[in-house]
Amino acid sequence: MKYPENTILIVGQAKPSREDAIYHTHGEFYISMVVEADSGRILDIECNTILDVTRSFVADLFIGKSLRDDLELLERNIRSRYFALTQRPLIACMKDAHQRYLKAVVSRCDTHR
Repeated sequence: MKYPENTILIVGQAKPSREDAIYHTHGEFYISMVVEADSGRILDIECNTILDVTRSFVADLFIGKSLRDDLELLERNIRSRYFALTQRPLIACMKDAHQRYLKAVVSRCDTHR
């Protein structure tokens, strides 16, 4: 098994601008993350960008950070290092994923009672 039992998959989504190739190719911008349920630490991430180098750069920004605790740091890093039409959608995806993570953790806690 590639991912441990204590991990969950979280997907965040947002609308890219109409000028972005992602809008014409996919209609939406997505990030999919494998996250440790208890700590929120991001182990793996993939996004539906057009270029591989962009995917790799996004992975470097996110992997090792906590979706639970590092939201402000992640947003600062995106704003100061990621200059693409998808900067805003990436931040929106991250915030959407954060909300889904919080709901998933609450749901898991309720299930394990």
